[in-house]
Amino acid sequence: MKKIGLFFGGMSNETEVSINSAKNIAKHFDYKKYQLVLIYWDKDGTFYLVENINKINKKRILPIRDFKKTFDIALPITHGKYWEDWTIQSIFAMQKIKYCWCHVLSSALCMDKSLFKLFLAGYDISQTKFVDIDLQLMSNKDIEKKMKEIKKKLTLPLYIKPSNSWSSVGISKVTKYEQINKAIKDASKHDSKILIEEGLISPKEIEVAIMGNKGLTISEPGELVLVKDFYDYEDKYKNDETIVRIPAKISGTEKQKIQNLTQKVYKLCDCSGFARIDFFIANKKIYLNEINTLPGFTDISMFPMLMTHQGMSYTQLINKIISLAY
Repeated sequence: MKKIGLFFGGMSNETEVSINSAKNIAKHFDYKKYQLVLIYWDKDGTFYLVENINKINKKRILPIRDFKKTFDIALPITHGKYWEDWTIQSIFAMQKIKYCWCHVLSSALCMDKSLFKLFLAGYDISQTKFVDIDLQLMSNKDIEKKMKEIKKKLTLPLYIKPSNSWSSVGISKVTKYEQINKAIKDASKHDSKILIEEGLISPKEIEVAIMGNKGLTISEPGELVLVKDFYDYEDKYKNDETIVRIPAKISGTEKQKIQNLTQKVYKLCDCSGFARIDFFIANKKIYLNEINTLPGFTDISMFPMLMTHQGMSYTQLINKIISLAY
């Protein structure tokens, strides 16, 4: 029986989401087919072997050199920096351990929102207008020039976010140009690289799940129904204000275009395993928003809901993801 190392926790600002996702996976895990090994990744970078997700006991340190002795396949469910960017994948690659989800290059590209948007802009894929700022590399004079560019190029409202973060952490909506500096400061607490995007008026938010390495499974588009301007971390994971509609209320033509775009973006970014790709629809036009190469697996996460809507049970979904490891 193969041992599956379920990694959760992590060093990013999304530890809580990771733990909730891991609890869901453990609840639906196929214990008849695989043996589950629980590995908690602490904020200080230490890995621990634990027996209970609900009561994490940090007594048994698991050195990286012992990974290969401890499990056969890594199933990481840690979000944000140090996983979705490429960091832990490189550890598995060096240890010659099979793991689920995207590999180093595609993970790094898709995690960095600015790089992702710049890369796909070369393929004539519609996106909202944007400007990126790197506070670490730019001088004050460079930043001043960017501020002028923002006012000239982008129309209010604006969404200002850290380039390398997920789960709506550090995002601000700006309705006056005077609010930009504070929003950039808030985003910079999470990353030195900042993305400023032009907002759309009352857009539909559409999300699609995709899974596979060669043969791909693409879900029906789902819709995030907004009851306010946008959802922050609290709304998504604590206040339970996210309203999901599966399938999305869109036309057959829009559905086909979005599914085609989902496949195109997934392949262009050299993704593997699975991902969730997000879009906006406004003024009868489809805009690519972003890609999430390791979407959440909580009980309110869109990816598993979209795939189970396809007729797959939660356990079958986990088994399929494991089978795609390489």
